[in-house]
Amino acid sequence: MTRRKIMMVMIGTVVMTVLWMALVWYRLPLNLAPLAAPHPIILQTEEPAEGSIMLLEGYGNAKLTYRMFCAVESAARNHLQLPVYLLMTSSTVDDSPLLHSLTDSLGNLHVAHIDTARLFKDTPLQAWHARRAWEESKWPTSHYNDALRWLLLWRYGGIYLDMDVVVTRPLSALPNCTGLESEQWAAAGVLKFSPSHPLIHSCLTYFAQHFDGQVWGANGPELMTQVLIDKCGLELPSGRTPHCPDVVVMPPRAFYPVPWWEWKRYVTDDPELSRDLLNDPQVLVLHVWNLHTSHALVSLDSQQPYARAAQVFCPITATHAVDSM
Repeated sequence: MTRRKIMMVMIGTVVMTVLWMALVWYRLPLNLAPLAAPHPIILQTEEPAEGSIMLLEGYGNAKLTYRMFCAVESAARNHLQLPVYLLMTSSTVDDSPLLHSLTDSLGNLHVAHIDTARLFKDTPLQAWHARRAWEESKWPTSHYNDALRWLLLWRYGGIYLDMDVVVTRPLSALPNCTGLESEQWAAAGVLKFSPSHPLIHSCLTYFAQHFDGQVWGANGPELMTQVLIDKCGLELPSGRTPHCPDVVVMPPRAFYPVPWWEWKRYVTDDPELSRDLLNDPQVLVLHVWNLHTSHALVSLDSQQPYARAAQVFCPITATHAVDSM
Protein backbone atom coordinates (compact mmCIF):
# COMPACT_ATOMS: atom_id res chain seq x y z
CA MET A 1 0.00 0.00 0.00
CA THR A 2 1.40 3.42 -0.95
CA ARG A 3 2.07 6.11 1.61
CA ARG A 4 -0.79 8.17 0.10
CA LYS A 5 -3.27 5.31 0.53
CA ILE A 6 -2.09 4.71 4.09
CA MET A 7 -2.65 8.39 4.88
CA MET A 8 -6.16 8.29 3.36
CA VAL A 9 -7.07 5.25 5.45
CA MET A 10 -5.73 6.91 8.59
CA ILE A 11 -7.67 10.11 7.88
CA GLY A 12 -10.86 8.12 7.24
CA THR A 13 -10.38 6.26 10.52
CA VAL A 14 -9.88 9.50 12.44
CA VAL A 15 -13.00 11.06 10.87
CA MET A 16 -15.15 8.05 11.75
CA THR A 17 -13.77 8.02 15.29
CA VAL A 18 -14.56 11.73 15.75
CA LEU A 19 -18.09 11.26 14.47
CA TRP A 20 -18.66 8.31 16.80
CA MET A 21 -17.30 10.28 19.75
CA ALA A 22 -19.64 13.16 18.87
CA LEU A 23 -22.57 10.76 18.94
CA VAL A 24 -21.53 9.22 22.24
CA TRP A 25 -20.19 12.22 24.13
CA TYR A 26 -22.37 14.99 22.74
CA ARG A 27 -25.36 12.69 22.38
CA LEU A 28 -26.56 13.85 18.99
CA PRO A 29 -30.19 12.86 18.37
CA LEU A 30 -30.67 10.06 15.87
CA ASN A 31 -33.83 11.48 14.24
CA LEU A 32 -34.42 8.42 12.08
CA ALA A 33 -37.09 9.31 9.53
CA PRO A 34 -38.65 7.94 6.34
CA LEU A 35 -37.06 8.91 3.06
CA ALA A 36 -38.98 11.88 1.72
CA ALA A 37 -40.41 12.17 -1.78
CA PRO A 38 -38.98 15.00 -3.93
CA HIS A 39 -41.94 17.31 -3.39
CA PRO A 40 -43.45 18.02 0.05
CA ILE A 41 -47.19 18.08 0.65
CA ILE A 42 -48.70 21.54 1.12
CA LEU A 43 -50.91 21.39 4.18
CA GLN A 44 -54.38 22.86 4.49
CA THR A 45 -54.86 25.24 7.41
CA GLU A 46 -57.45 23.74 9.75
CA GLU A 47 -58.86 24.23 13.21
CA PRO A 48 -59.24 21.04 15.23
CA ALA A 49 -62.75 19.96 16.13
CA GLU A 50 -63.70 20.59 19.75
CA GLY A 51 -62.95 17.65 21.98
CA SER A 52 -60.54 16.02 19.54
CA ILE A 53 -57.08 14.61 20.16
CA MET A 54 -54.23 16.97 19.31
CA LEU A 55 -50.53 16.40 18.78
CA LEU A 56 -48.31 19.34 17.93
CA GLU A 57 -45.18 19.60 15.79
CA GLY A 58 -44.40 23.19 16.64
CA TYR A 59 -40.75 23.39 15.65
CA GLY A 60 -41.46 24.29 12.03
CA ASN A 61 -40.14 20.96 10.78
CA ALA A 62 -41.57 19.37 7.64
CA LYS A 63 -39.73 16.11 8.41
CA LEU A 64 -41.41 13.74 10.86
CA THR A 65 -39.38 11.02 12.53
CA TYR A 66 -40.53 7.44 12.98
CA ARG A 67 -41.02 8.13 16.68
CA MET A 68 -43.32 11.06 15.92
CA PHE A 69 -45.31 8.88 13.53
CA CYS A 70 -45.52 6.23 16.25
CA ALA A 71 -47.04 8.73 18.69
CA VAL A 72 -49.60 9.82 16.11
CA GLU A 73 -50.47 6.28 15.04
CA SER A 74 -50.87 5.02 18.61
CA ALA A 75 -53.20 7.93 19.42
CA ALA A 76 -55.33 7.34 16.32
CA ARG A 77 -55.52 3.56 16.80
CA ASN A 78 -56.77 3.92 20.35
CA HIS A 79 -59.44 6.48 19.40
CA LEU A 80 -60.94 5.36 16.11
CA GLN A 81 -64.20 7.20 16.87
CA LEU A 82 -62.49 10.54 17.52
CA PRO A 83 -60.71 12.91 15.15
CA VAL A 84 -56.96 12.91 15.80
CA TYR A 85 -55.04 15.97 14.57
CA LEU A 86 -51.36 16.28 13.93
CA LEU A 87 -51.05 20.06 13.94
CA MET A 88 -47.94 21.56 12.36
CA THR A 89 -46.50 25.05 12.36
CA SER A 90 -44.76 24.12 9.11
CA SER A 91 -46.92 24.78 6.04
CA THR A 92 -45.66 21.57 4.44
CA VAL A 93 -44.95 17.99 5.46
CA ASP A 94 -42.49 15.66 3.78
CA ASP A 95 -44.26 13.15 1.55
CA SER A 96 -43.50 9.51 2.30
CA PRO A 97 -45.06 6.05 1.90
CA LEU A 98 -45.48 5.88 5.67
CA LEU A 99 -47.55 9.06 5.76
CA HIS A 100 -49.84 7.68 3.05
CA SER A 101 -50.11 4.30 4.78
CA LEU A 102 -51.26 5.96 7.99
CA THR A 103 -53.77 8.35 6.44
CA ASP A 104 -55.16 5.57 4.21
CA SER A 105 -55.50 3.11 7.11
CA LEU A 106 -56.70 5.50 9.81
CA GLY A 107 -59.65 7.55 8.60
CA ASN A 108 -59.72 9.62 11.79
CA LEU A 109 -56.22 11.01 11.27
CA HIS A 110 -55.87 14.61 10.06
CA VAL A 111 -52.56 16.34 9.29
CA ALA A 112 -52.98 20.11 9.12
CA HIS A 113 -51.20 23.44 9.31
CA ILE A 114 -52.24 25.61 12.26
CA ASP A 115 -52.66 29.38 12.10
CA THR A 116 -50.65 30.42 15.15
CA ALA A 117 -51.42 34.15 14.81
CA ARG A 118 -55.13 33.39 15.09
CA LEU A 119 -54.49 31.10 18.03
CA PHE A 120 -52.94 33.94 20.07
CA LYS A 121 -55.50 36.58 19.12
CA ASP A 122 -57.82 37.82 21.92
CA THR A 123 -56.15 35.68 24.59
CA PRO A 124 -54.00 36.54 27.63
CA LEU A 125 -50.95 35.68 25.47
CA GLN A 126 -51.69 38.14 22.64
CA ALA A 127 -49.30 40.79 23.98
CA TRP A 128 -46.64 38.14 24.74
CA HIS A 129 -46.89 37.01 21.13
CA ALA A 130 -46.86 40.55 19.73
CA ARG A 131 -43.57 41.38 21.45
CA ARG A 132 -42.08 37.98 20.46
CA ALA A 133 -41.11 37.29 24.05
CA TRP A 134 -40.08 33.70 23.34
CA GLU A 135 -37.07 34.98 21.40
CA GLU A 136 -35.54 36.00 24.75
CA SER A 137 -35.64 32.38 25.95
CA LYS A 138 -32.73 29.93 26.13
CA TRP A 139 -35.09 27.48 24.42
CA PRO A 140 -37.24 29.76 22.22
CA THR A 141 -38.98 27.12 20.11
CA SER A 142 -39.67 24.82 23.04
CA HIS A 143 -41.20 27.63 25.10
CA TYR A 144 -43.18 28.84 22.09
CA ASN A 145 -44.58 25.30 21.91
CA ASP A 146 -45.56 25.54 25.57
CA ALA A 147 -47.68 28.57 24.73
CA LEU A 148 -49.34 26.76 21.83
CA ARG A 149 -50.18 23.80 24.06
CA TRP A 150 -52.17 25.92 26.53
CA LEU A 151 -53.86 27.88 23.75
CA LEU A 152 -54.99 24.74 21.91
CA LEU A 153 -56.54 23.32 25.08
CA TRP A 154 -58.19 26.63 25.92
CA ARG A 155 -59.75 27.17 22.51
CA TYR A 156 -60.72 23.65 21.54
CA GLY A 157 -60.49 21.42 24.58
CA GLY A 158 -59.97 17.70 24.16
CA ILE A 159 -56.79 15.71 24.68
CA TYR A 160 -53.33 17.15 24.14
CA LEU A 161 -50.41 14.74 23.71
CA ASP A 162 -46.70 15.39 23.40
CA MET A 163 -45.00 13.92 20.34
CA ASP A 164 -42.84 11.59 22.45
CA VAL A 165 -45.56 9.28 23.69
CA VAL A 166 -46.96 5.87 22.90
CA VAL A 167 -50.67 5.65 23.73
CA THR A 168 -51.50 2.20 25.06
CA ARG A 169 -55.17 2.58 26.00
CA PRO A 170 -58.11 4.89 25.18
CA LEU A 171 -58.17 8.21 27.02
CA SER A 172 -61.58 9.51 25.96
CA ALA A 173 -63.40 8.40 29.13
CA LEU A 174 -61.03 10.30 31.41
CA PRO A 175 -62.29 13.40 33.26
CA ASN A 176 -60.56 16.77 33.04
CA CYS A 177 -57.07 15.77 34.06
CA THR A 178 -53.33 16.08 34.05
CA GLY A 179 -50.88 13.63 35.60
CA LEU A 180 -48.08 13.54 38.12
CA GLU A 181 -44.64 12.78 36.73
CA SER A 182 -43.13 12.54 40.22
CA GLU A 183 -44.00 13.24 43.83
CA GLN A 184 -43.12 16.92 43.24
CA TRP A 185 -44.48 17.85 39.84
CA ALA A 186 -47.63 17.66 37.79
CA ALA A 187 -46.67 17.31 34.14
CA ALA A 188 -48.01 18.79 30.90
CA GLY A 189 -47.27 16.05 28.35
CA VAL A 190 -50.74 14.49 28.54
CA LEU A 191 -53.71 16.77 29.26
CA LYS A 192 -57.47 16.46 28.90
CA PHE A 193 -59.81 19.42 29.46
CA SER A 194 -63.12 20.76 28.21
CA PRO A 195 -62.99 23.91 26.02
CA SER A 196 -62.54 27.23 27.84
CA HIS A 197 -61.90 25.48 31.14
CA PRO A 198 -61.10 28.03 33.89
CA LEU A 199 -58.00 26.13 35.02
CA ILE A 200 -56.48 26.37 31.53
CA HIS A 201 -57.36 30.09 31.43
CA SER A 202 -55.44 30.40 34.70
CA CYS A 203 -52.51 28.66 33.02
CA LEU A 204 -52.59 31.24 30.21
CA THR A 205 -52.72 34.11 32.68
CA TYR A 206 -49.88 32.66 34.75
CA PHE A 207 -47.83 32.15 31.58
CA ALA A 208 -48.32 35.78 30.53
CA GLN A 209 -47.40 37.11 33.98
CA HIS A 210 -44.56 34.76 34.90
CA PHE A 211 -42.99 33.62 31.63
CA ASP A 212 -39.52 32.25 32.37
CA GLY A 213 -37.15 31.67 29.48
CA GLN A 214 -34.25 30.57 31.66
CA VAL A 215 -35.63 27.24 32.93
CA TRP A 216 -36.52 24.38 30.55
CA GLY A 217 -39.69 23.23 32.31
CA ALA A 218 -40.83 26.55 33.76
CA ASN A 219 -43.73 27.05 31.34
CA GLY A 220 -44.91 23.45 31.25
CA PRO A 221 -44.77 21.19 34.33
CA GLU A 222 -43.71 23.91 36.76
CA LEU A 223 -46.50 26.20 35.54
CA MET A 224 -49.06 23.38 35.72
CA THR A 225 -48.00 22.47 39.25
CA GLN A 226 -48.10 26.04 40.55
CA VAL A 227 -51.51 26.79 39.03
CA LEU A 228 -52.91 23.58 40.54
CA ILE A 229 -51.54 24.61 43.93
CA ASP A 230 -52.92 28.15 43.66
CA LYS A 231 -56.33 27.35 42.19
CA CYS A 232 -57.06 23.79 43.29
CA GLY A 233 -55.14 23.40 46.52
CA LEU A 234 -53.05 20.60 45.00
CA GLU A 235 -51.69 18.27 47.65
CA LEU A 236 -48.45 16.44 46.95
CA PRO A 237 -47.59 13.65 46.62
CA SER A 238 -51.23 12.43 46.72
CA GLY A 239 -52.41 14.60 43.80
CA ARG A 240 -55.65 15.56 45.59
CA THR A 241 -57.29 18.79 44.37
CA PRO A 242 -59.86 19.69 47.07
CA HIS A 243 -60.81 23.06 45.50
CA CYS A 244 -61.34 21.71 41.96
CA PRO A 245 -63.82 18.84 42.10
CA ASP A 246 -63.92 18.57 38.28
CA VAL A 247 -60.14 18.17 37.89
CA VAL A 248 -58.24 14.94 38.52
CA VAL A 249 -54.47 14.63 38.82
CA MET A 250 -53.64 11.11 37.68
CA PRO A 251 -50.91 9.11 39.43
CA PRO A 252 -47.52 8.76 37.70
CA ARG A 253 -48.40 5.21 36.67
CA ALA A 254 -51.02 6.50 34.23
CA PHE A 255 -48.88 8.62 31.89
CA TYR A 256 -45.32 8.55 33.24
CA PRO A 257 -44.76 5.00 34.52
CA VAL A 258 -41.00 5.33 34.00
CA PRO A 259 -39.72 8.63 35.47
CA TRP A 260 -37.47 10.85 33.39
CA TRP A 261 -34.36 10.10 35.47
CA GLU A 262 -34.81 6.39 34.61
CA TRP A 263 -35.28 7.01 30.86
CA LYS A 264 -32.69 4.39 29.94
CA ARG A 265 -35.11 1.69 31.01
CA TYR A 266 -37.23 2.41 27.93
CA VAL A 267 -34.30 1.65 25.60
CA THR A 268 -32.69 -1.24 27.52
CA ASP A 269 -33.64 -4.89 26.94
CA ASP A 270 -36.04 -5.82 29.73
CA PRO A 271 -38.75 -8.41 28.88
CA GLU A 272 -40.28 -8.17 32.36
CA LEU A 273 -40.68 -4.39 32.26
CA SER A 274 -42.06 -4.64 28.72
CA ARG A 275 -44.77 -7.09 29.82
CA ASP A 276 -45.54 -4.99 32.89
CA LEU A 277 -46.02 -1.75 30.95
CA LEU A 278 -47.99 -3.28 28.09
CA ASN A 279 -50.31 -5.44 30.21
CA ASP A 280 -51.09 -3.17 33.17
CA PRO A 281 -54.52 -1.51 32.62
CA GLN A 282 -53.44 1.38 34.84
CA VAL A 283 -50.76 2.36 32.29
CA LEU A 284 -52.49 4.50 29.66
CA VAL A 285 -49.58 6.30 28.01
CA LEU A 286 -45.82 5.79 27.86
CA HIS A 287 -44.09 9.15 27.88
CA VAL A 288 -40.67 8.18 26.58
CA TRP A 289 -38.74 11.39 27.37
CA ASN A 290 -37.45 12.28 23.91
CA LEU A 291 -35.04 14.85 25.32
CA HIS A 292 -33.03 11.85 26.54
CA THR A 293 -34.13 8.81 24.51
CA SER A 294 -33.67 10.53 21.14
CA HIS A 295 -29.97 9.75 21.48
CA ALA A 296 -30.53 5.99 21.89
CA LEU A 297 -31.32 3.51 19.14
CA VAL A 298 -34.62 1.64 19.43
CA SER A 299 -34.07 -1.79 17.86
CA LEU A 300 -37.45 -3.14 16.85
CA ASP A 301 -36.49 -6.80 17.22
CA SER A 302 -35.24 -6.25 20.78
CA GLN A 303 -36.85 -6.53 24.20
CA GLN A 304 -36.61 -2.79 24.82
CA PRO A 305 -39.95 -1.60 26.26
CA TYR A 306 -40.08 1.21 23.67
CA ALA A 307 -39.58 -1.32 20.87
CA ARG A 308 -42.19 -3.73 22.21
CA ALA A 309 -44.71 -0.90 22.59
CA ALA A 310 -44.04 0.26 19.02
CA GLN A 311 -44.65 -3.23 17.62
CA VAL A 312 -48.03 -3.40 19.38
CA PHE A 313 -49.38 0.15 19.25
CA CYS A 314 -47.86 1.62 16.08
CA PRO A 315 -47.43 -1.45 13.86
CA ILE A 316 -47.60 0.43 10.54
CA THR A 317 -44.80 2.73 11.64
CA ALA A 318 -42.76 -0.21 12.95
CA THR A 319 -43.19 -2.05 9.65
CA HIS A 320 -41.94 0.94 7.66
CA ALA A 321 -39.06 1.54 10.06
CA VAL A 322 -38.03 -2.12 9.53
CA ASP A 323 -35.16 -2.52 12.00
CA SER A 324 -34.89 0.57 14.15
CA MET A 325 -36.33 3.96 14.93
